[in-house]
Amino acid sequence: MAVRMWRMYQRWLVTDPWKSQTITSGVIVSAGDIISQQVVEKRGLAHHDFKRTLRMATVGLCLGPILRSWYLTLERFVPSTSRPVLDGFKKMLPDQLLFAPCVSVAFFWINNTFAGGTFEELKKKLNERYVETLLNGYKVWPAVQMVNFTIVPFQYRIGVVQLVAVLWNAYLSWQVNKPTSSDKEITG
Repeated sequence: MAVRMWRMYQRWLVTDPWKSQTITSGVIVSAGDIISQQVVEKRGLAHHDFKRTLRMATVGLCLGPILRSWYLTLERFVPSTSRPVLDGFKKMLPDQLLFAPCVSVAFFWINNTFAGGTFEELKKKLNERYVETLLNGYKVWPAVQMVNFTIVPFQYRIGVVQLVAVLWNAYLSWQVNKPTSSDKEITG
């Protein structure tokens, strides 16, 4: 059964790459939120915020096409040669130095927008958490992307990133949804 589903998924990646990679991104980001709420925050099913999970799924759906476009851009500007490790490094650098900072801001912004947050709330979250989030990302993503850009075929790269990102998405979900220090002062 699992093998058959994997083969169907592989065909879908080829026949409709935009839709398949977008939906995959949405499902995996929502899985990260479920892990965040159930494992990190220990909310239990009775207190699970299903609106938040749906919001995080929507964030993933928004980021899926952005990721695909970015990977297509990298392929165009850094074509493969006979030296895959060098190719991977040349793709990983702009990915981490240009794309990672932007997609981190986008993640905070999209989540804040869908949560009905104000621009002031977004600024507070970015001021308190952006640098920490980016630095923690640099502990994970350069190595993941080196492997991804070096040995993973193009059509699987978003899926590989999103599978690795299940735990990263749990971390991001926790980061973007925890109260800011000023919120704690008001309620504390």
